[in-house]
Amino acid sequence: MKKSLMLAALLIVGTSLAAQSSDIGSEKLNETLITTENFETTILDTAKDVTIVTQEDIQNKGATTVAQALQGVPGLKVNLMDGSDVAFDLRGFGATAGQNTLVLLDGIPLNSVQGNGYDTSQIPVSMIDRIEVIPSGGNIMYGDGAVGGVINIITKAPMDKANYGSVGLEASSWSTLNGNLHYGTKVTNKLLVDAAYNGFKSNEYRSKLNSEFDKPDTKNSVWLRGKYLLDNGSIDVKYRHSNTDDYYTGALTKQQFDDNPKQSGSYDGLSKLNEDSYSAKYTAKINANIDFMMYGGYDKKEYEGSWSHTLASQYYVKPQFKYTYAENSYVILGGDFKDGKSKDKINHVKDQKRKSYAGYILNKTTVGNFQFSQGFRHEKIDYDYNKQEYLPNYVTLYTPQSKKLDSNAWELTANYLYSDTGSIYVSYNRAFRGPTIQDLNSWYGDIKLQENNTYEIGIKDMYKNTFISASVFRIDSDNEIFYDKPDYNATNKNFDGKVRRVGGQISLQHYFDKLTLRENLTYIQPKIKTGKYAGHQFPAVARWNANIGATYNFTEKLLGNFDLFYTGKAYSGNDFANVLGKEDSYLTADINFRYQFNEGLEVYTGIRNLFDKKYCNAIISNPKSGAKSYYPADGRSYYAGFRYNF
Repeated sequence: MKKSLMLAALLIVGTSLAAQSSDIGSEKLNETLITTENFETTILDTAKDVTIVTQEDIQNKGATTVAQALQGVPGLKVNLMDGSDVAFDLRGFGATAGQNTLVLLDGIPLNSVQGNGYDTSQIPVSMIDRIEVIPSGGNIMYGDGAVGGVINIITKAPMDKANYGSVGLEASSWSTLNGNLHYGTKVTNKLLVDAAYNGFKSNEYRSKLNSEFDKPDTKNSVWLRGKYLLDNGSIDVKYRHSNTDDYYTGALTKQQFDDNPKQSGSYDGLSKLNEDSYSAKYTAKINANIDFMMYGGYDKKEYEGSWSHTLASQYYVKPQFKYTYAENSYVILGGDFKDGKSKDKINHVKDQKRKSYAGYILNKTTVGNFQFSQGFRHEKIDYDYNKQEYLPNYVTLYTPQSKKLDSNAWELTANYLYSDTGSIYVSYNRAFRGPTIQDLNSWYGDIKLQENNTYEIGIKDMYKNTFISASVFRIDSDNEIFYDKPDYNATNKNFDGKVRRVGGQISLQHYFDKLTLRENLTYIQPKIKTGKYAGHQFPAVARWNANIGATYNFTEKLLGNFDLFYTGKAYSGNDFANVLGKEDSYLTADINFRYQFNEGLEVYTGIRNLFDKKYCNAIISNPKSGAKSYYPADGRSYYAGFRYNF
């Protein structure tokens, strides 16, 4: 019933408002996009179903994290679980979504060589310029891991201004405080610098079992950046440090969840994460036809949990040329090299290493109103890892192993600009993923590359006051890397069988004088085509996800925003046999208000999960016993804060 009401609302609102007029024009389609090519292009000229979340969108939603900012983006499911980093699921990869979506910060991958996620909670949203989401994109530019697509978090560049910055503080439920400081200055006519700090502290929604772990979570990050302006380009350098202490508790049984989702699980724990990142980027306009870009850096991440303590590090470098040979026609040549290792500081086994080399070429040709692109990437991945075998009496045997994988990615697209504001496109993408070091820590069987072939057709246009973006797609996966838990011993391995995901997504945005309305709808059917589970649905993927939102400017200073999110039914994690039944769908709502003063000061307040809906971020099953583990999401929370920009 809820699904029918949501779909009806989407159709009624979309069709009744599309005919009204506005002066918005084609501004939405001419928004700048850099992720797909590492050089600027526009949404209209991109043969992908792109979503751009601007700083204005982030403020309007009252988002204080990247995860909150991306809620409701079509094709994207934001998965949160206490004690783990957020995982972004582009187009229905379920439990392994975090390794199938590549997350970038200013074009540089955040995904660790260790493969244990990306910590976007450390990125101050006040420093974000925009977030670009490209489903089934990025396989040529970035390679391994961009199977579902890429999310590029683009920060504001240092400004050519004597003094500027911001300060903000937010208080919310469960004794939560979130504060940030940002200051920048112009040292000389060519040297621009800025610095930022973000601090977070919270007692969290759920209680803890033991007093030892009944302490607030803390997160702190420091950013230092510099930009040196050249006559034909710039040099950007960045240092980022973050540390997190996350006190978490375990899963609940169904009875416990129904009785009180706030209660502690059967265990507690502490995960500590310290990260340092150094990067530099050089861009230059060599002449009227040639652009050059090169970035490189070093990342170090130390993770310490209840049962593990690892130190992962990685060096990387990426050069890239762009040669423009005709109007809106060019060829891009580039390559990248990554050299990473992971040290186990508990078991003192041999360091695990993952090294990759890649080269790529992308050509785009414009003929009249048609745009054609062809891309190819070849990548070599070398592994040195420790194979684990579980022996009786809880003894683990580690055996050093090595493996070399060769992989190719392809891209073919055609984009037809049928008007000044509209385009229709078709695309084919072949992407791949190799196991991460974390995958290999509990690997079963031989190692094979996961390969995905995506076929897509889409349309985007600006009709009067309404922006429309829609696509349908098919994703065929072979040797999909997945997390298997047939009993109490979890393993990672290549899936025995092919998986086909068929789906579509549509996004409508209506612009009026004081009102903006949004409707986003995604449908995904993930079906297992061959092997042991042929004919069954891939678990932990909801067929339907939808969002309806409205932003209203009561006055020039006062703004209100409302969002409704729907997640459909899905089989619980690991239930590949589909024998335990689907979990219930759920509907949540957020509301917030913002008041802008004249002097750069604004105050805001809001409520997340307005109706205090009880639902889970994840439900993981044990098909052998029929037991399920429930990881509750946060209940209703209140927040209020201020920002001052100068």
